[in-house]
Amino acid sequence: MTTMMRVSPETREQVLRVAAEDFGGVSADEAVKRLLEEHWRTKAVAAMDHYRAVDPDGWAEYLVESEGWHGADAPVGDPWDEQA
Repeated sequence: MTTMMRVSPETREQVLRVAAEDFGGVSADEAVKRLLEEHWRTKAVAAMDHYRAVDPDGWAEYLVESEGWHGADAPVGDPWDEQA
């Protein structure tokens, strides 16, 4: 299902230009989705930077805990693969 969104002609052209030049010719819808994802990531990085700045001890604890979880991400071998 699609819907319409009112934007200025200038905004429409900017979205289409980003879609063509930066995202390899994707649709305007896909370009907006990617721009929103980039925006979310920027906010997430800013939040982590803020956390590190205002709570250095908490940040250090976070790093220790995240390192412990890092080992849990090890891939599981394929039981059908004879070399695994």
